[in-house]
Amino acid sequence: MTHLFSEEEWNDYIEGRIDDETRDRIEAHIIGCLSCWEFHERMATATRALVVCGAGMRVAFALQDRRLNAGLRAVFAKINEAEAAKLDQPLRAIQQRLDALAAVMAPMCGSQTATKALRAAAQVSPACSLELVSEDNWTPFLTSLKTIADVMCGETGARLVWERGQS
Repeated sequence: MTHLFSEEEWNDYIEGRIDDETRDRIEAHIIGCLSCWEFHERMATATRALVVCGAGMRVAFALQDRRLNAGLRAVFAKINEAEAAKLDQPLRAIQQRLDALAAVMAPMCGSQTATKALRAAAQVSPACSLELVSEDNWTPFLTSLKTIADVMCGETGARLVWERGQS
């Protein structure tokens, strides 16, 4: 039922959110159109009933402050967890690359020596420690590790370390 106005204008009129000019136009039409008048009455009655029921439901289901606080804390914890996971992704990628390098070196010099070589390469690189190795300082770290691997594992082993570190 629209006649001279849109459904959106009808809804805005029923809910009292319409400009004066459109309200006057709708009211002028309703006076002369029985079907629009009946429609308006049904919609207004339904809207009033919804407002009354909604108010009752808000009172009946109102959250206590402590439950509301607990709910908000849980929501914010989930948001923080998701943001932390985004930040952890690059760290996990670096850790996977470091693990892959250790796995390549371990058969050539032993797992403990491979770990010590990774630590030594990090110490002489801009990272200064294995925990601070990142994408930004990966190439200098890998260059240092290749140099160490060349001494410990030979040229072929160093090339293998370099290639594995590039992927």
